[in-house]
Amino acid sequence: MQGPVLIQNVVFSLVILIAASLLAEPLSRLIRLPFVAILIVIGFIGSEWVVWLGYDTGIRAANFSELVFYVFLPVIIFESAYRIDQQSLKQNLWPILMLAMPIMLISAGLAAVFIFLGVGHATGFPIYTALVAGALLVATDPMAVVSHLKRIKAPAKVTTLIEGESLFNDAIAVVLFTTLLSLAMAVQQDSSSGIDPVAQVINFLKLFFGGLLFGFLVGCLGAFFSYVIQTRILENVLLVSVAYGSFLIAEDYLGVSGMMAVLAAGLMMNRAHQRFIPAEDRTFVHYWWEVLSFFANAMIFILLGVTITTSMFTERWLAMLIAIGSVLLVRLLAIYVLLPLFCPGSTQRTDLNTRHVLFWGGTRGAVTVALALSLPIELSSWWTIQAMAFGVVLFTLFVQAPTVPLLLRKINTNKSDRSWER
Repeated sequence: MQGPVLIQNVVFSLVILIAASLLAEPLSRLIRLPFVAILIVIGFIGSEWVVWLGYDTGIRAANFSELVFYVFLPVIIFESAYRIDQQSLKQNLWPILMLAMPIMLISAGLAAVFIFLGVGHATGFPIYTALVAGALLVATDPMAVVSHLKRIKAPAKVTTLIEGESLFNDAIAVVLFTTLLSLAMAVQQDSSSGIDPVAQVINFLKLFFGGLLFGFLVGCLGAFFSYVIQTRILENVLLVSVAYGSFLIAEDYLGVSGMMAVLAAGLMMNRAHQRFIPAEDRTFVHYWWEVLSFFANAMIFILLGVTITTSMFTERWLAMLIAIGSVLLVRLLAIYVLLPLFCPGSTQRTDLNTRHVLFWGGTRGAVTVALALSLPIELSSWWTIQAMAFGVVLFTLFVQAPTVPLLLRKINTNKSDRSWER
């Protein structure tokens, strides 16, 4: 009877937390904090309260990996790819790809080096652990920032840059994280074995391009069925099948990246629905996926609140500060040094005010939290990495995101597109 009772406890605990999260929206408006920040507070207070009452929630850190990777992340990645404005994406594709690919990879490496040097404990926090932390911390999340940009009618280019970077950045960061985590676990289990960098690069490319190719094929198949079906309800059923089907088959049967497959499939279905589905039906489908993504994001941030403990702040506060400082420094270098270097052309060059928003608006959120929650407890210093991730996310949500409107007002974004130029 222990198994069923434990499952009932998990479901009941999540239902209570979801019900409590209904308070997050009015509270976020009242105190002017991001909605997800309030969810974290609700999750933390709720979990502390039920533990104080002696109730076993049944929620275990060891169960987070499958829950996050197989249930929540596919929805978040697919919804972002499916709903992005492809016309605006095409116009700003080069800087987006530069931000999400070479600049992101360089940023992950720099973050790992800064964190490793900052911690300064090669035995307890080796370089391969720092690499996992670096990959985990580079994924950006525009959820807390884009709402401000849309409310003041900021230039579409800026919003697309932030959303597009996050879309590709998140999927690639998951692939990089998975590759480096496998490497870290292998080195930890057999420290005498050497690391073959060529094999690791080949494995990364296999995951990356294999996932993209399979996702493209699934998207083409989904586009065909979309053309045949053209029914609101069945289109939603089809999209759920494409999202989870592309992820599960790619990840568990083909040995390639499920996240890249979901990304490619989502972009293909986005294109297909623009061609085959009437505008009013697309509005219905978009709203339905917005609800799914909202639920997935809410659950991830509630789980973050549940996982946070006061001991993290008392025992790992220095690690959190090192991670926050490293992430800010790396983001500064990425936006003000690497982005102009990789985008030298006048037609694609981002102006100074746009870079200001990209720097301070590069918040961390759902994917960083999801990857942190999925860390295997067998990994050395996994709790330190998780504390770092939580510290960075809390900083971006409680400090960066609330001050983005101040930055936007300072550069007069509500006047015209010219106000972004210097």
